Amino acid sequence: MATFPIDQQELAKRIESIYHHITLKVNHDVQEKYELKDEALLCHSNLISYLALREQNLAGLQQQLMEIGLADLTESHTHILYTLEKIFFHLNSSPSSQTNVPIPTPQQSREILKLRSKALFGVEHPAIMVTVDSKILNEPCQLEELLLNGMNIVRINCAHDNREIWKRIHDLLRETEKRLRLEGKYQDTACKIYMDLAGPKVRIGKLPTTPIYIQKGDNLRLYLTPANEGHPAMDNQPAGVPVTLEKAFRNVRINDSIFIDDGKIHGIVTDVTKAYIEIKIISSAAKQQRIKEGKGLNLPDSLLSLNLPALTEKDLADLPFLSQHADMIGISFVHSPLDLKKLREEIDILNRAEIGVVAKIETKDAIHNLARILLEGLSFKSFGIMLARGDLTVEVGPENLSNVQDEILSICSAAYTPVIWATGVLEKLTKKGIPSRAEITDAAHGKRANCIMLNKGAYLVDALKLLKKILNTNETKTLRLIDLTSQFGVFK
Repeated sequence: MATFPIDQQELAKRIESIYHHITLKVNHDVQEKYELKDEALLCHSNLISYLALREQNLAGLQQQLMEIGLADLTESHTHILYTLEKIFFHLNSSPSSQTNVPIPTPQQSREILKLRSKALFGVEHPAIMVTVDSKILNEPCQLEELLLNGMNIVRINCAHDNREIWKRIHDLLRETEKRLRLEGKYQDTACKIYMDLAGPKVRIGKLPTTPIYIQKGDNLRLYLTPANEGHPAMDNQPAGVPVTLEKAFRNVRINDSIFIDDGKIHGIVTDVTKAYIEIKIISSAAKQQRIKEGKGLNLPDSLLSLNLPALTEKDLADLPFLSQHADMIGISFVHSPLDLKKLREEIDILNRAEIGVVAKIETKDAIHNLARILLEGLSFKSFGIMLARGDLTVEVGPENLSNVQDEILSICSAAYTPVIWATGVLEKLTKKGIPSRAEITDAAHGKRANCIMLNKGAYLVDALKLLKKILNTNETKTLRLIDLTSQFGVFK
């Protein structure tokens, strides 16, 4: 294949144009909108640099840079301006415009992210978060095993149980840590406690003891009054179930999609009345599937953010308890930076400015507002993002999840913001005792994040042990991997 010489002078001009565009954006945004200092300033300026780079047409440029042995700009998202200046140097050129903010080097980028991860999670290396619930109170030995096998953070989902249960879990954790230290078994940094605010999660309401089944082709009524009783299909009407949060359905229209139980059941809206929404089931298992009380609903087409702020009345009532007993608070179903501003105001009132905050990215709105959410997150002492892939998969479609989660990771790393890789990690192993090959690969990919979350299950300790091995990729193990994959008979 014929190759053509690279016109380095023209290449320098193109790099100059990109550099000028980025520095204009950075200088304007930092000087006009924000009063930031030190680490926050570097986070902000590099994020703006990355977003400005994404606006540029890089077609053909990457190939030209590669041809002369220079950096791939798309892989330099943690130090954009630094990389561009190094490209100028190797092209014997220099930018005509300069930026007035400090430019992070690759080493500074790594150090900032490491420091911000440690501030939030308590450890520099990838942390492991484990979800527990009231069942752990009857299995204190399991909690001990989790601590001894590498759990760094306990997660309590405040959409379930109550404050009395949350307090008992908190106390059991601290008592177990104290006992293990006295026995000389546990020397790790204190396990952090992360509590999720419930947020405006739409769920299936109270159901009768009589099971309610549906299958593909059936109709299902979603009663908008929680007091309505659910019922199986009858001769003259389809099965019906009550739902929580009636106002979540105010923008629902004919042909909107509605998903139940993390997308296991998918229906299309066929009728909208004041009393109910009727959907036709278009995808579920061919056999009958039972509708379960408390399972979540997703309405990705129905503009939930217009009617449902991320902080509910329940959240505001729970917040004083969480601020007293948690090291980190997760805000669920974030839509925009306004949700974080409201949370910060409440935290300030409670005089808990030092508490860690995690914004859970699980809606389309949150994806499109991610950069603004990250910038608002700089106002917290420690801040992170949870890549909540359960609801996110339903929102964006399973075919788009891989690309979306990669984009979220890139944008967060450009802002030096730690990420929690959540939902579905080693799920089959956790629940059934046998991992699938696909989920082992998924867990390994989770090393790109700064924390990985395991959910509860009968084989949770086994999943934790395997995850710890997957994450234990130090230099020695890398050398051992080379031995495992060494090739025979090539060189004689």
